[in-house]
Parts: sequence; structure tokens; C-alpha cells
Amino acid sequence: MRKMIFVFLSLLPAALLAQTGTLPQTINRMFNPAHYHQRANAVAAPTLSRFGQSDVFGLNGALVSYGAGSNFRYQWPLKPDLTATLDLSMLYLDFSNPLLPFYSSTYRSADVMLAPLFFGVRRDVLRENFDDTILPYVQVGAGPLAGFAFPYGYSFWESLRRAATTWTIGGFAGAGVNFAINKKTVGLVDLRYNVMIFPEQVGPRQNYSGPAISFGVLRGF
Repeated sequence: MRKMIFVFLSLLPAALLAQTGTLPQTINRMFNPAHYHQRANAVAAPTLSRFGQSDVFGLNGALVSYGAGSNFRYQWPLKPDLTATLDLSMLYLDFSNPLLPFYSSTYRSADVMLAPLFFGVRRDVLRENFDDTILPYVQVGAGPLAGFAFPYGYSFWESLRRAATTWTIGGFAGAGVNFAINKKTVGLVDLRYNVMIFPEQVGPRQNYSGPAISFGVLRGF
């Protein structure tokens, strides 16, 4: 019986060759499940180390101690783990919400919007403590800051026309984390402290410094 089985197995490749003209790939070479698994991961798993070395743009929403807004970010690599950033934000200041620390029950003379344009540098940190789907960083930046006071009691377009604008230089320092979504897209959680002090009053205040947290999505290209 053993001899018959041996003869059958020895004749099987010749039979397959006669039927198809070629041998199946699994007979020609060894199948390695570990190599197959690595190739599958290389296709599906995001690679933040590579993502951090490409040009990136994205949008995020921000919550600050006096209101909320949105932010457009563009960043480009300088060298491994060091990236330049450009942030353009529009922050609406809500003085009528009693849950916020800048609430005023009497101030009704203007709505205020801040528009910082901050150039910065971010450094990726603690890479050895995380896998390639999480990327923490620290960052600093500075740049021009515009404050707009829109007079109260006018239509939208009339309020824009009558707005008073004040300029200064602001800055920030903070930290954050990127987490992988797919090969070219990552999420963002960003914590920072903004320094925004005007030479004169914009709305009810002159100093709008404070903490901010933002959540967003970035995409490499």
C-alpha cells in the first residue's frame, strides 16, 4: 500500500503538467505564510513615518476658551521627524454663552473674530514608544494676527463694511498626536496655548490668550 501511494504522488506533477502545460505556483516554490502576511500588511496598514515626510494639508475644528472656529493647515517636511507648518484659523468669540469664561451679560457693541496666520515647526517625538499608526509631536509657531470687531445691530454685509481691524503678532506652543486612518489620511488631536495680545481693545478685551483644542483630518499628497 505504501509503495502504491509513493508511486501515485511521484506521478502527480507529471499528470498536472500534461493537463495544463505548466506546474502550479504552489508546486514550483514554497508558500511562506509569514511573507504573505507581511505583504498584506504593507498594502493595508498606514505608515505614519512615511506620511510625516510628505506634503500634507487638512482642516480641523477648534475649541478655544472663549468660543470656536476652524483651521486650515499645510505642512511640509524639513528633515526626518521635523516638519514646517502653516496654520490659518478663523475663531469666532462668543461673549453671550454663560458657560464660557469670557461671558458678558452687558457687552453687545460688537461681535469679534480672530484670524491668526501662524508659521511653525513641529517635532515628532516618542516614536519608539508607539507603533506606526500613532505619531505624537510637539510644536511652536508665531505670525501675524488680525482682530475684527463687527458692530452690533447691522445686517451681515453692513457689519462687514463697518468692521474695525487691529493687527498684532501672536504665537503658540503645544503638542498633539496623529493617528492613521489609511495610507494617505490621518486624524489629528491638537492641544496648544495661544498668545494673542493686541495693542488696543478688540471688542471687550485686549488679551485673548488661552488654551485651545482642535480635532481634524490631514491628507498627504
